[in-house]
Amino acid sequence: MISSILLVALGFGIFALIITAALSPLETLSWWAGWTEAELEDPLPEGRKNTDTNTNTASDTPQYVVYLSGVASLSGNFLLPRERSFIRKLRKLAPNAIVISDVFPYSPQGLPLLESPRLFDRTWRRVQKLKLDGRESILSALINLRNIFQVMVSADHRYGPIFNQGAANVIEHALLKAGYSSGSGAPITIIGYSGGAQVAVGATSFLAARFEAPISVISLGGVIASDPGLQYIKTLHHIVGDGDKIQKLGAIIFPERWAIVRHSNWNIAKHEKRIKQYTLPDMVHAGVFGYFGRPKRNGISNAERLLNLIIQLLSE
Repeated sequence: MISSILLVALGFGIFALIITAALSPLETLSWWAGWTEAELEDPLPEGRKNTDTNTNTASDTPQYVVYLSGVASLSGNFLLPRERSFIRKLRKLAPNAIVISDVFPYSPQGLPLLESPRLFDRTWRRVQKLKLDGRESILSALINLRNIFQVMVSADHRYGPIFNQGAANVIEHALLKAGYSSGSGAPITIIGYSGGAQVAVGATSFLAARFEAPISVISLGGVIASDPGLQYIKTLHHIVGDGDKIQKLGAIIFPERWAIVRHSNWNIAKHEKRIKQYTLPDMVHAGVFGYFGRPKRNGISNAERLLNLIIQLLSE
Protein backbone atom coordinates (compact mmCIF):
# COMPACT_ATOMS: atom_id res chain seq x y z
CA MET A 1 0.00 0.00 0.00
CA ILE A 2 2.71 2.45 1.02
CA SER A 3 4.82 1.51 -1.99
CA SER A 4 1.83 2.16 -4.29
CA ILE A 5 1.32 5.61 -2.77
CA LEU A 6 5.04 6.37 -3.22
CA LEU A 7 4.90 5.27 -6.84
CA VAL A 8 1.85 7.46 -7.50
CA ALA A 9 3.55 10.42 -5.79
CA LEU A 10 6.70 9.80 -7.83
CA GLY A 11 4.64 9.63 -11.00
CA PHE A 12 2.92 12.92 -10.22
CA GLY A 13 6.29 14.48 -9.39
CA ILE A 14 7.79 13.39 -12.71
CA PHE A 15 4.68 14.58 -14.56
CA ALA A 16 4.84 17.98 -12.83
CA LEU A 17 8.54 18.23 -13.65
CA ILE A 18 7.89 17.55 -17.34
CA ILE A 19 5.03 20.06 -17.47
CA THR A 20 7.13 22.71 -15.71
CA ALA A 21 9.99 22.18 -18.16
CA ALA A 22 7.64 22.32 -21.14
CA LEU A 23 5.98 25.53 -19.96
CA SER A 24 9.18 27.34 -18.87
CA PRO A 25 9.60 29.26 -22.18
CA LEU A 26 6.04 30.65 -21.96
CA GLU A 27 6.99 33.65 -19.82
CA THR A 28 9.66 34.58 -22.34
CA LEU A 29 7.31 34.15 -25.32
CA SER A 30 4.52 36.04 -23.54
CA TRP A 31 6.89 38.92 -22.83
CA TRP A 32 8.08 38.93 -26.45
CA ALA A 33 4.48 39.01 -27.68
CA GLY A 34 3.75 41.95 -25.37
CA TRP A 35 1.13 40.13 -23.34
CA THR A 36 2.82 40.39 -19.95
CA GLU A 37 5.33 43.19 -20.37
CA ALA A 38 5.81 45.19 -17.18
CA GLU A 39 6.55 48.84 -17.65
CA LEU A 40 10.03 49.70 -16.36
CA GLU A 41 10.36 52.88 -14.37
CA ASP A 42 11.97 55.83 -16.07
CA PRO A 43 15.68 56.03 -15.15
CA LEU A 44 16.52 58.47 -12.41
CA PRO A 45 18.07 61.76 -13.52
CA GLU A 46 21.81 61.46 -14.00
CA GLY A 47 23.65 62.15 -10.77
CA ARG A 48 21.00 60.49 -8.59
CA LYS A 49 21.78 57.02 -7.41
CA ASN A 50 19.58 54.06 -6.64
CA THR A 51 19.45 53.54 -2.86
CA ASP A 52 20.69 49.99 -3.44
CA THR A 53 23.95 51.13 -5.03
CA ASN A 54 27.26 52.34 -3.72
CA THR A 55 27.35 56.14 -3.91
CA ASN A 56 31.05 56.51 -3.23
CA THR A 57 32.83 57.39 -6.49
CA ALA A 58 36.51 58.22 -6.38
CA SER A 59 36.95 59.33 -9.99
CA ASP A 60 35.02 60.74 -12.95
CA THR A 61 34.82 57.28 -14.54
CA PRO A 62 33.82 54.77 -11.88
CA GLN A 63 33.33 51.07 -12.44
CA TYR A 64 29.81 49.72 -12.55
CA VAL A 65 29.28 46.29 -11.04
CA VAL A 66 25.99 44.41 -11.43
CA TYR A 67 25.39 41.41 -9.17
CA LEU A 68 23.04 38.63 -10.34
CA SER A 69 22.02 36.19 -7.61
CA GLY A 70 21.79 32.39 -7.84
CA VAL A 71 18.80 30.17 -8.56
CA ALA A 72 17.50 30.42 -4.98
CA SER A 73 16.57 34.04 -5.68
CA LEU A 74 13.00 35.30 -5.32
CA SER A 75 13.69 38.95 -6.05
CA GLY A 76 16.58 41.33 -6.59
CA ASN A 77 15.62 42.97 -3.29
CA PHE A 78 15.63 39.66 -1.41
CA LEU A 79 19.16 38.31 -1.05
CA LEU A 80 20.29 35.65 1.36
CA PRO A 81 22.09 37.03 4.45
CA ARG A 82 25.46 35.74 3.24
CA GLU A 83 24.96 37.50 -0.11
CA ARG A 84 23.96 40.77 1.57
CA SER A 85 27.08 40.63 3.71
CA PHE A 86 29.18 39.96 0.60
CA ILE A 87 27.66 42.97 -1.22
CA ARG A 88 28.24 45.28 1.78
CA LYS A 89 31.90 44.30 2.00
CA LEU A 90 32.36 44.59 -1.76
CA ARG A 91 31.11 48.18 -1.65
CA LYS A 92 33.46 48.96 1.22
CA LEU A 93 36.52 47.38 -0.41
CA ALA A 94 35.83 48.80 -3.88
CA PRO A 95 35.07 52.50 -3.26
CA ASN A 96 35.41 53.31 -6.97
CA ALA A 97 32.71 50.79 -7.89
CA ILE A 98 29.00 51.48 -8.06
CA VAL A 99 27.52 48.12 -7.07
CA ILE A 100 24.00 47.29 -8.24
CA SER A 101 22.38 44.30 -6.57
CA ASP A 102 18.62 44.67 -7.09
CA VAL A 103 18.30 42.96 -10.49
CA PHE A 104 16.21 39.78 -10.69
CA PRO A 105 17.84 37.74 -13.49
CA TYR A 106 15.31 34.91 -13.90
CA SER A 107 12.63 36.82 -15.78
CA PRO A 108 12.93 38.55 -19.18
CA GLN A 109 11.06 41.50 -17.71
CA GLY A 110 12.84 41.45 -14.33
CA LEU A 111 9.55 40.71 -12.54
CA PRO A 112 10.27 39.22 -9.10
CA LEU A 113 8.43 36.07 -8.07
CA LEU A 114 6.83 38.02 -5.22
CA GLU A 115 4.97 40.49 -7.42
CA SER A 116 1.65 40.34 -9.24
CA PRO A 117 0.48 39.54 -11.88
CA ARG A 118 2.34 36.26 -11.33
CA LEU A 119 0.06 33.23 -11.10
CA PHE A 120 1.73 31.82 -7.97
CA ASP A 121 2.82 35.05 -6.28
CA ARG A 122 1.11 34.01 -3.02
CA THR A 123 3.08 30.76 -2.99
CA TRP A 124 6.36 32.61 -3.46
CA ARG A 125 5.48 35.05 -0.65
CA ARG A 126 4.86 32.06 1.61
CA VAL A 127 8.29 30.71 0.69
CA GLN A 128 9.87 34.08 1.47
CA LYS A 129 8.26 34.08 4.92
CA LEU A 130 9.59 30.58 5.60
CA LYS A 131 13.08 31.68 4.56
CA LEU A 132 12.94 34.79 6.74
CA ASP A 133 11.85 32.60 9.65
CA GLY A 134 14.81 30.31 9.00
CA ARG A 135 12.59 27.38 8.01
CA GLU A 136 13.36 25.53 4.81
CA SER A 137 10.69 23.46 3.08
CA ILE A 138 10.05 21.59 -0.13
CA LEU A 139 8.73 24.88 -1.50
CA SER A 140 12.30 26.20 -1.49
CA ALA A 141 13.21 23.46 -3.95
CA LEU A 142 10.42 24.71 -6.22
CA ILE A 143 12.12 28.12 -6.43
CA ASN A 144 15.40 26.53 -7.45
CA LEU A 145 13.65 24.30 -9.98
CA ARG A 146 11.67 27.16 -11.49
CA ASN A 147 14.77 29.35 -11.85
CA ILE A 148 16.91 26.49 -13.18
CA PHE A 149 14.44 26.07 -16.04
CA GLN A 150 14.76 29.80 -16.79
CA VAL A 151 18.54 29.35 -16.97
CA MET A 152 17.96 26.58 -19.49
CA VAL A 153 15.74 28.95 -21.50
CA SER A 154 18.57 31.50 -21.47
CA ALA A 155 20.98 28.84 -22.78
CA ASP A 156 18.57 27.55 -25.43
CA HIS A 157 19.38 28.44 -29.06
CA ARG A 158 15.68 28.96 -29.84
CA TYR A 159 14.42 30.97 -26.87
CA GLY A 160 17.72 32.26 -25.45
CA PRO A 161 18.07 35.32 -27.70
CA ILE A 162 14.60 36.50 -26.63
CA PHE A 163 15.11 35.84 -22.93
CA ASN A 164 18.59 37.38 -22.94
CA GLN A 165 17.40 40.51 -24.73
CA GLY A 166 14.86 41.00 -21.96
CA ALA A 167 17.52 40.41 -19.30
CA ALA A 168 19.76 42.96 -21.04
CA ASN A 169 16.91 45.49 -20.93
CA VAL A 170 16.58 45.00 -17.18
CA ILE A 171 20.34 45.32 -16.60
CA GLU A 172 20.55 48.38 -18.86
CA HIS A 173 17.72 50.05 -16.95
CA ALA A 174 19.45 49.31 -13.63
CA LEU A 175 22.71 50.84 -14.93
CA LEU A 176 20.98 54.00 -16.19
CA LYS A 177 19.08 54.28 -12.93
CA ALA A 178 22.39 54.10 -11.07
CA GLY A 179 23.75 57.01 -13.07
CA TYR A 180 25.55 55.26 -15.91
CA SER A 181 26.12 57.57 -18.86
CA SER A 182 25.95 55.92 -22.28
CA GLY A 183 29.10 56.59 -24.26
CA SER A 184 31.16 57.34 -21.15
CA GLY A 185 33.24 54.21 -21.63
CA ALA A 186 32.95 53.34 -17.95
CA PRO A 187 33.75 49.64 -17.57
CA ILE A 188 30.91 47.28 -16.69
CA THR A 189 31.40 44.07 -14.73
CA ILE A 190 28.58 41.59 -14.18
CA ILE A 191 29.05 39.18 -11.29
CA GLY A 192 26.84 36.13 -11.78
CA TYR A 193 26.43 33.48 -9.12
CA SER A 194 25.39 30.00 -10.25
CA GLY A 195 22.68 30.37 -12.93
CA GLY A 196 23.13 34.15 -12.81
CA ALA A 197 26.42 33.68 -14.67
CA GLN A 198 24.62 32.21 -17.71
CA VAL A 199 22.17 35.12 -17.76
CA ALA A 200 25.09 37.56 -17.48
CA VAL A 201 26.87 35.98 -20.46
CA GLY A 202 23.66 35.79 -22.49
CA ALA A 203 22.82 39.46 -21.92
CA THR A 204 26.29 40.70 -22.87
CA SER A 205 25.79 40.57 -26.64
CA PHE A 206 22.85 42.99 -26.32
CA LEU A 207 24.54 45.21 -23.73
CA ALA A 208 27.64 45.49 -25.90
CA ALA A 209 25.49 46.88 -28.71
CA ARG A 210 24.06 49.57 -26.42
CA PHE A 211 27.12 50.64 -24.43
CA GLU A 212 30.46 51.53 -25.94
CA ALA A 213 32.32 50.09 -22.97
CA PRO A 214 34.28 46.98 -22.02
CA ILE A 215 32.06 44.36 -20.42
CA SER A 216 33.50 41.60 -18.24
CA VAL A 217 31.74 38.79 -16.41
CA ILE A 218 32.84 37.24 -13.12
CA SER A 219 31.27 33.81 -12.72
CA LEU A 220 30.89 32.40 -9.21
CA GLY A 221 30.35 28.68 -9.71
CA GLY A 222 28.47 29.51 -12.91
CA VAL A 223 26.69 26.89 -14.99
CA ILE A 224 27.35 28.43 -18.41
CA ALA A 225 26.58 27.34 -21.97
CA SER A 226 28.62 28.10 -25.07
CA ASP A 227 26.59 31.26 -25.53
CA PRO A 228 26.97 33.77 -28.40
CA GLY A 229 27.47 36.44 -25.72
CA LEU A 230 30.99 35.08 -25.22
CA GLN A 231 31.96 36.78 -28.48
CA TYR A 232 31.36 40.19 -26.89
CA ILE A 233 32.87 39.67 -23.44
CA LYS A 234 36.22 41.25 -22.75
CA THR A 235 37.03 38.58 -20.14
CA LEU A 236 35.07 35.83 -18.43
CA HIS A 237 36.60 35.19 -15.01
CA HIS A 238 35.31 31.75 -14.06
CA ILE A 239 35.78 31.25 -10.31
CA VAL A 240 35.13 27.71 -9.08
CA GLY A 241 35.41 26.01 -5.73
CA ASP A 242 37.44 22.81 -5.70
CA GLY A 243 34.48 21.04 -4.09
CA ASP A 244 31.81 22.57 -6.34
CA LYS A 245 30.26 19.79 -8.40
CA ILE A 246 27.32 21.88 -9.61
CA GLN A 247 29.35 24.20 -11.82
CA LYS A 248 30.84 21.16 -13.59
CA LEU A 249 27.40 20.44 -15.04
CA GLY A 250 27.89 23.20 -17.60
CA ALA A 251 30.87 21.42 -19.10
CA ILE A 252 28.85 18.20 -19.31
CA ILE A 253 25.28 19.10 -20.32
CA PHE A 254 26.24 21.68 -22.98
CA PRO A 255 27.98 19.72 -25.78
CA GLU A 256 29.39 22.86 -27.39
CA ARG A 257 31.66 23.23 -24.38
CA TRP A 258 33.26 19.86 -25.09
CA ALA A 259 36.85 20.08 -26.30
CA ILE A 260 36.05 18.26 -29.55
CA VAL A 261 33.77 21.13 -30.66
CA ARG A 262 36.72 23.36 -31.42
CA HIS A 263 34.86 26.19 -33.16
CA SER A 264 32.18 26.78 -30.52
CA ASN A 265 31.88 30.17 -28.86
CA TRP A 266 33.24 28.71 -25.61
CA ASN A 267 36.31 27.07 -27.10
CA ILE A 268 37.12 30.05 -29.32
CA ALA A 269 36.99 32.38 -26.30
CA LYS A 270 39.08 29.90 -24.36
CA HIS A 271 41.64 29.70 -27.18
CA GLU A 272 41.79 33.51 -27.26
CA LYS A 273 42.43 33.45 -23.50
CA ARG A 274 39.32 35.49 -22.77
CA ILE A 275 38.14 32.78 -20.38
CA LYS A 276 40.23 32.55 -17.23
CA GLN A 277 39.53 30.02 -14.52
CA TYR A 278 40.43 30.38 -10.84
CA THR A 279 40.06 27.47 -8.42
CA LEU A 280 39.56 28.27 -4.73
CA PRO A 281 40.20 25.62 -2.05
CA ASP A 282 37.74 24.21 0.49
CA MET A 283 34.74 25.63 -1.30
CA VAL A 284 31.45 24.06 -2.43
CA HIS A 285 28.55 25.52 -4.41
CA ALA A 286 26.29 26.75 -1.61
CA GLY A 287 25.78 26.76 2.15
CA VAL A 288 28.10 27.67 5.00
CA PHE A 289 31.11 26.35 3.09
CA GLY A 290 30.04 27.86 -0.22
CA TYR A 291 31.34 30.94 -2.00
CA PHE A 292 29.87 33.29 0.59
CA GLY A 293 30.64 31.08 3.59
CA ARG A 294 31.73 32.90 6.74
CA PRO A 295 33.29 30.16 8.93
CA LYS A 296 37.06 30.65 8.97
CA ARG A 297 39.55 28.01 7.93
CA ASN A 298 43.24 28.72 8.40
CA GLY A 299 42.35 32.23 9.50
CA ILE A 300 40.26 33.22 6.45
CA SER A 301 36.68 32.57 5.38
CA ASN A 302 35.53 31.62 1.90
CA ALA A 303 33.76 34.98 1.56
CA GLU A 304 36.97 36.84 2.41
CA ARG A 305 39.01 34.72 0.02
CA LEU A 306 36.46 35.36 -2.73
CA LEU A 307 36.34 39.10 -2.04
CA ASN A 308 40.12 39.39 -2.18
CA LEU A 309 40.14 37.76 -5.62
CA ILE A 310 37.27 39.88 -6.96
CA ILE A 311 38.87 43.12 -5.75
CA GLN A 312 42.05 42.06 -7.54
CA LEU A 313 40.13 41.35 -10.76
CA LEU A 314 38.28 44.68 -10.59
CA SER A 315 41.54 46.57 -10.08
CA GLU A 316 43.01 44.92 -13.17
